[in-house]
Amino acid sequence: MAQRRTLYYDGTTTLWRDPVQGITRATLAEAGQALADDEIVALVPAEDILLTDVALPPIRQAKRRLAAARFALEDRLAGRIEQLHFALGPTTHSGETPVAVVDELQMRAWCDAFDAAGLDVVRILPDCLALPVPDAHTWQMARIDERILLRTAPSHGFACSEDLWPVLAGAFDTPDIIELHGTSSDTIQALDADDLFETAPEIKPHSHAGVDALIGVLLDQAETHKSAINLRQGEFARHNQLESRWRPFILTGGLAAAWLIVTIAAHGIETWRLHQQIDALEAQTLTAFRDAFPDVGTINDLRVQAEQGIASLRGGSGSAGLFPVLEATADVAGQDDSLVVQGMQYRNGTLDLSIRGKNVQSVETLRAGFASQAGLTLSVQSADANADGVQIRASVTQGQAS
Repeated sequence: MAQRRTLYYDGTTTLWRDPVQGITRATLAEAGQALADDEIVALVPAEDILLTDVALPPIRQAKRRLAAARFALEDRLAGRIEQLHFALGPTTHSGETPVAVVDELQMRAWCDAFDAAGLDVVRILPDCLALPVPDAHTWQMARIDERILLRTAPSHGFACSEDLWPVLAGAFDTPDIIELHGTSSDTIQALDADDLFETAPEIKPHSHAGVDALIGVLLDQAETHKSAINLRQGEFARHNQLESRWRPFILTGGLAAAWLIVTIAAHGIETWRLHQQIDALEAQTLTAFRDAFPDVGTINDLRVQAEQGIASLRGGSGSAGLFPVLEATADVAGQDDSLVVQGMQYRNGTLDLSIRGKNVQSVETLRAGFASQAGLTLSVQSADANADGVQIRASVTQGQAS
């Protein structure tokens, strides 16, 4: 399981607390290698960040709250509002909402640098808000090299160079106490309170062994105060960054999935079409079989029964079956142009014929023709004469009449 570690980043150098080696100082790339498996809370220079507050209407949706904060602060900010990134803190008891404002390009530069180093940064905090939370009428202050960090309230503070400190401090109400953190040699000299305030506050110095030890205070405090504003919101929220990182792969995967779906659908349609054709052919085959062999009741094996039916029609190896009867019928009808075969049906060894003749004499011609066919017997069922000739219904069977 990934551990959560705090990383101090001043733009060039990183510091973090290693459980074995203590405070470790390295480049951002080296930090990425050492902390690749951890979730990171990054502290960035507060000089680039404005911390203020604003009264917002009761809006629950985070995106709409950010939009409302942009609108409310537009007249109070010098830069173009569309070039700034906003992040909100939890609403205070007074109803005010803390807001952090930073140039969007600077925010993007931090996120890109962390991503390039392979760091999984879940929170980005102004480093001044990593100082201990001050009590009422108390400031927490630290001097790190030539920088002054100040936390005036749980979600408020700033950072500046040492020469700007007197100008900025005079804009605030005088605190009763200043908790001053510094190294042993510069703690008291970091602040000339008599020149800044009409009533000098009480200075409570906190001496640390060196700059790294002082930064260690920030590293240890960062995760203990959830009131600090996390800059990773909106466009720079962690899930949005992961989404943008994976978006090209998601698009490629989506196209591949769409292609696969289309291919499967096309295959399914083709399979369905083939099944429809097979079903139609089976139906046609059954119809043709029943037309050819109307005496067959139940069809169990179409191929075998068709072969048996065809063998029966051929008459096996002898002269029985349909084919000898057909041959004799063709011979008789072919000898006289007055006889025209209009239809026939073979059933149970009997061939039923429907024949049209020119006149009544055609009946005798038909009888005489079959009389000369050995092994066949002609039986005339009817002979209906009309103006067009005579309609003859007859049947031919194998074997001599008894």
